[in-house]
Amino acid sequence: MKFSCKTFFDITATGITGHYKSSRIPFDDKAGQSIENEILWNRSRNQQRNWETITQLLSMRTQIFDLIMPKKVKHVWEFEFEVEAAGVFESQGDPVGILLIDADGVPMLTGLTEKQGIKSALVTKGENQNIWFNKLI
Repeated sequence: MKFSCKTFFDITATGITGHYKSSRIPFDDKAGQSIENEILWNRSRNQQRNWETITQLLSMRTQIFDLIMPKKVKHVWEFEFEVEAAGVFESQGDPVGILLIDADGVPMLTGLTEKQGIKSALVTKGENQNIWFNKLI
């Protein structure tokens, strides 16, 4: 089964997974962002942390595969992924119902390049919704 996810949070997959190392400066992270100082390193690390949070959330109930890295389109990050088990995220006829329950209220880092004014946690319903999941096939 294939799913998509869209969010207002900056979930850029940068590949920065460790603490600041001045000996590595300058370089480009996996997203192509130039890392020239500790501030840029930490921003890139926090973007990666948000990406890791989302992938860990998805992996709580099943293995994900064929993960397409997130891309920013205007002020929304979007990506796709697949799972083997049909209905693993289904609840009461909603194919993503379990994801909505699992994701709601999960803390996220802000102050990156995300849409301004969003809460610092995932909101899956209502006027402040900032993440969407959809079953594709």
